[in-house]
Order: sequence, then structure tokens, then C-alpha cells
Amino acid sequence: MWKFDELGHGAKTALAGAAGAAVTLAFIAGVMAQEPLKATVFIGPSPLYDSIQMAEMQGYLEDEGLDITFQLFPSGTTALQTFATGEGDMVTHGDLPGVNHWVQVNKDLRALSVIERGYLGYLVTARKEIEKPQDLIGKTVGTRVGSTGSWFISEFLRGNGIDAADVEVINLDTQVLPTALCQGDIAAFFIWEPFGTRALEVCPDEAHTLSSAEGYLNGYAVLSARPGWLATPEGKEIATRFLRAMIKGAEFAENNFEAVAQYNADEFGLSEEATRFQWEINGRHLGFDEVFFQDYCNLAEWMRQTGLMEGPFDVREYIWTEGLMAIDPQLVAEVPDPC
Repeated sequence: MWKFDELGHGAKTALAGAAGAAVTLAFIAGVMAQEPLKATVFIGPSPLYDSIQMAEMQGYLEDEGLDITFQLFPSGTTALQTFATGEGDMVTHGDLPGVNHWVQVNKDLRALSVIERGYLGYLVTARKEIEKPQDLIGKTVGTRVGSTGSWFISEFLRGNGIDAADVEVINLDTQVLPTALCQGDIAAFFIWEPFGTRALEVCPDEAHTLSSAEGYLNGYAVLSARPGWLATPEGKEIATRFLRAMIKGAEFAENNFEAVAQYNADEFGLSEEATRFQWEINGRHLGFDEVFFQDYCNLAEWMRQTGLMEGPFDVREYIWTEGLMAIDPQLVAEVPDPC
């Protein structure tokens, strides 16, 4: 039997090269044979999530070696209630539901990235007789209590000089709001799209858009996970790959309305008109920028005023930046001090 140290220099080099090639081929074969990394993501039925929708539709998740199961929820608030039981790996939600959940579960949540930000997709949809904000005095309005809709109502009433005690707010799931308005059970509802558009489609003679959230707040859609899961090698890898696919999905969605419309028609039965409105206003501000930090400080101040939070809000304890930093450090602005 030949021994390595008995070979000449040329033979040693050839064998070493062959051995290295064999190791490389074995590694590649191992990677190719590796089972996809699996995870469950809780998500809502809205074109505002088109970056994730297109990551699935265009195969970007599969390209990243991911096998993602999507579980549908009517709102992030409802999704987080289930997420709190330990189910799911990642969850999409709004700004207020996320921070409120973070407080309630002793900070056992980390935001991975903004998915969408804007104010035009958050609407006050009202009955035709409600012609101005003051017409809501003495009336009943609906939202998914605990969602960004609750913050929107508060800011809208305050901004229009209306005492919160003069308007009754009831809790309804998002998909129920259009029917409740059309039947006259509520005078208006405060929620994100596509539910305002749905109400206009169901009862166009009874409903109209009273206002957007412009001048009141920026609404957010965010992707989050538990810090314990992110601390595992597999969790960190899945989250980073998912973010990379989501970024590709956002780039595709921004330039391919037809694909977004087809996805939302097939999956959620949305009309092209409803999808187009959201697609055109979709603020795909992925990552964490200075606007995000300022908006969340404003949210924290409102939460302290309403008794939902005590003490300073340290955003460093709320966000997870390792995934975005690994993809592109420019996706994360300088993180501010607690506010």
C-alpha cells in the first residue's frame, strides 16, 4: 500500500488536488441533497404583503432552500394571540400589535424587518351620512381592537378635537367590518386595506372613504420571530434566507402588478381594482430606517399615555438586525438610544 509520505512531490500534489476535489464534490453533493429548511409563517390576506407573496410565487423561497408553510390570519393581532402559545416560527403584524405583544410577553419577540409602511392604506370608511369627522360624535365605530386601528382612532379623534368618550368603539374582526358597515351596525370603521375597498364594492351607495391616515400616523407591517428561535443556528439561517427572498420579492412586486393581482385573486378572491390600489400605495421600506425609529418612539409615547407601556422604549431590545446586516448593512440605520 502506498503511503503519502513515500510519494514524490508531483504525486503528492496530484493526490492532494484529487482529495481536495473529492471533498469539494462531497460538500456540494451534501448541500444539494440537504432537505429544505422548514418554517411556519403567520400572515394576513393583503396585497400589502406582496413582497412575501412574490417571494413564494416566483420561487425565491425555494431558491433559498426554504420550505415555508403559510398560515392565514385575519389580522396580526389575532395571529399574535396564537403565536403567544408557541406555535409558528415567524409572524406578520402591525406596529401597535407588535409592541403591545412584546410588552405583554416580557420582550419575547424581535422584529426582523419592516415589510410595508404608509398612511394611504389605512382608511376611515364610513356611511354616506358621515360627511365630516364631527359626525361621528355619538356614533359607534369599529376596528380590530388592539391593532393599529386602535391607535388610528385615537389619533384621528384627537386631531379633530373629538373627545374619545363621545364615540363608542367596538371590536370586530377585519373581515366582518365591511358587512357591519353596510348593514348599518356601525357608522364607520378604521382599518387597513383591502377592507375599505371591499365595503365600497359591497354597498357603494351606502359607504365612502372619509379619510386616510395621512397626517395622523404611519402604519406598519412587520415580520417578527422569537429571540430564542433566532438564537439557534437553524432559526438564524432560516430568518436570514427568508429576508433575502423577501427583498427579492419586493423588487419583483414593485414592477409586476399583474403577478401581484393574479396571486391575490387566486388566494383571496380580491378584485384587480382592490389589489391595484394597495399595490400603488405600497411602501416597501424593508429594513429599519430613521423614519421607523421616530415613528416607533411616537407610538411608545402614545402607549405610555394610554397605560399600555411604562418607562422608556429601547428599540435595541425590540429589533433583530443580524439577518439584515448579513444581507446588506445599509438596510439598518444607526439605532437610537431609548426613547
